[in-house]
Amino acid sequence: MGSVDTGKYININGVKQYIHILSKNISNPILVYLHGGPGDAALPLVKHFNSPLSEHYTLVIWEQRGSGKSYYPFSEKENITLETFIEDLKSLIEYLLLKFRKENVYLLGHSWGSIIGLNFTIRYPELIKAYIGCGQVTNGQRVLEECKEFVLKHTNSKSKKEKIISINTSFKQDNWYKELIYLMNRVVKYGGSLYGRSSYNSLYPYFLFSKDYSLTNCINRLKGSEQSLKYLWSEVCNTNFHEFTYFETPVIFIEGTKDCHCSSKIVDEFYSKIESQKKLFWIENSAHFPQWSNADKFNNILAIIKHEYGD
Repeated sequence: MGSVDTGKYININGVKQYIHILSKNISNPILVYLHGGPGDAALPLVKHFNSPLSEHYTLVIWEQRGSGKSYYPFSEKENITLETFIEDLKSLIEYLLLKFRKENVYLLGHSWGSIIGLNFTIRYPELIKAYIGCGQVTNGQRVLEECKEFVLKHTNSKSKKEKIISINTSFKQDNWYKELIYLMNRVVKYGGSLYGRSSYNSLYPYFLFSKDYSLTNCINRLKGSEQSLKYLWSEVCNTNFHEFTYFETPVIFIEGTKDCHCSSKIVDEFYSKIESQKKLFWIENSAHFPQWSNADKFNNILAIIKHEYGD
């Protein structure tokens, strides 16, 4: 029915935003990928590692407002919040349903994207065939406390331990951004984020050598990540889905067993309390990014999901 590999800018709620569509057959169901961060646009990584999904889905990679190829400087008068992204996603999905003549979509949210995605699924279940969370955030405050504990276990220096202990994980303090970056950099350094790696350096070449990303896009991605964190991190801290035990659409989690960035233990606890249709897939030898560190297994799981839930 037609193969597609194309990117375009569309107007979403008054802001020009970039989407890339990959599909070997546009009659296949739509899968919308929500990147993490906030602000960590991921187009080159998704295209490199997850393009096999285009065999089973019409894969839509959205660079969220203010991020990557959709970068622009936020202004205070815009009042950028989580709600902004939920409504952007609604407009995007309505555009895609009309374009591809579908009734609903599969939604795949990673990390920050999982906060957008699960909130959206709760509010607009009629638009969702199945929700898939990866590196799922279920309780932001508990996640950050677990990050702090993980870093403390791997820190030997007395002075550094004292510094970590002093960090307030509500991140309402004046120097919250500096302390957040310090803490999360150490989660990465000790292998709790990208399995088997102490930095994200191995991921950067995919951006630098991508035919879809210019050097300006790479620079804007860094700018977008910083501004998005500053505008949205308080809502990450306040995220808590633990009151929800029933969902009107299937909820599926794909989790790395070694995820200490968004504790897989907390996801497991949350999953055990869900009383509606659900599935949980564990990926061994993987942490917060199983879609890239164990791409073949991740992509195969998505193929199984499509086979089970259909078009």
